[in-house]
Amino acid sequence: MHFRPLLALLCVSLTMSARAVTVRLTAADGTRVQVSLHPGDVMRIDLAAEPAAGRQWGVRGHAPPQLMELGAAQRVFGGRMSDQGTSSFAWRAIGEGEGELTLVYGTASSRVTKPEKTVAIQFVVAGDPLGPEEAHPPAVSQMEQVAAYERTEPCGDCSGLVERLVLYRAPSESPSVLRRTYRDAPGGTLTSVMTGSWTTSKGTADPSATIYTLVASNEASIFRLDGDRLVELDAQQIPLPSPPGMDTAFHKVAGP
Repeated sequence: MHFRPLLALLCVSLTMSARAVTVRLTAADGTRVQVSLHPGDVMRIDLAAEPAAGRQWGVRGHAPPQLMELGAAQRVFGGRMSDQGTSSFAWRAIGEGEGELTLVYGTASSRVTKPEKTVAIQFVVAGDPLGPEEAHPPAVSQMEQVAAYERTEPCGDCSGLVERLVLYRAPSESPSVLRRTYRDAPGGTLTSVMTGSWTTSKGTADPSATIYTLVASNEASIFRLDGDRLVELDAQQIPLPSPPGMDTAFHKVAGP
């Protein structure tokens, strides 16, 4: 599988804050998810359940020490005996390191012996651990969403790579969330989510251009704003070539 690398830029500081971003995961993200977080980020997971049949999602074992549980809830829709419900979980990244979080589905007994479904979330948290005064940073809902962009790219052994970039703004910080979905990959859909930061500046190759710098997972990529598109550039701010007949720029989209 081709994992598209971000362009490393030595001239860009990789310490920009990206705290209090909320990463939301659902069944649409598949059963294999990779998440890169910063301390302070929140990871929320909402998965469909069948409460009337006694089937719901639970955590296998204990959550890794890099995550602090914010809450878990089993919600029922359409009445007490409805078979429509949601298992919801939330954790905050509090310390540096990596680990795996496994969610299992079924009845209380089958979740232990033979789960009906499993979601494996591999994660890495990079950055300074939270101090006591940072235990409750502002949530992403209190931030302003500046824009959302999407693009589709070819994928060697999956049916397509879909990337979604959401830019936020809050006082003293500009967080971002970059989601990559490898559709129909071997073993099932694979989703990779990274939180980071973004800045804008004037171009060097073209001083009239607006340049977006995206920093995530200790790497950076640069784009030129072209109307409702973000065109990816190389280190000399020259547009990267697209495959024949394809437009690999990010296109602005509506919605959260």
